[in-house]
Amino acid sequence: MNTQNENPPHSNTCDNSTPPGSTSAKRGVVRGHVVTAVGVLRDRLAEPWTLNGLAEEVHLSRSQLKRAFVTTVGMSPMAYLRQMRLRRLAKLLATTDLSVAEAARQAGWTDPDYASRCFHADYGVTPSEYRRQQTTPPLG
Repeated sequence: MNTQNENPPHSNTCDNSTPPGSTSAKRGVVRGHVVTAVGVLRDRLAEPWTLNGLAEEVHLSRSQLKRAFVTTVGMSPMAYLRQMRLRRLAKLLATTDLSVAEAARQAGWTDPDYASRCFHADYGVTPSEYRRQQTTPPLG
């Protein structure tokens, strides 16, 4: 068997000769499920998502969804959801006068204290400090 002209397993070529059912074709389908899941989360961010609920929404098992997310975006679906909610919370804090608790609820958290702890862990400041930093003009 001549292997000189074969592509490495993870090459970036756009060869359409991959037979259906091959590993490469399956990876594309799985990535499509991740794209769908991300869109669903983005559109319905404030819903109380569970891994089971998201997996059902995109027609994958829990383990398939977790594997697909880790492979595609480098983190679990719930970690990705947390990041999306944190970005939304940061945007709300910077652009609205909503209380931290209400902004957290609009970003999808049912527990504003937990949202604040997550925010502080990720951004290094509390939500209130972040808001002050966004609204205080720089010195000089």
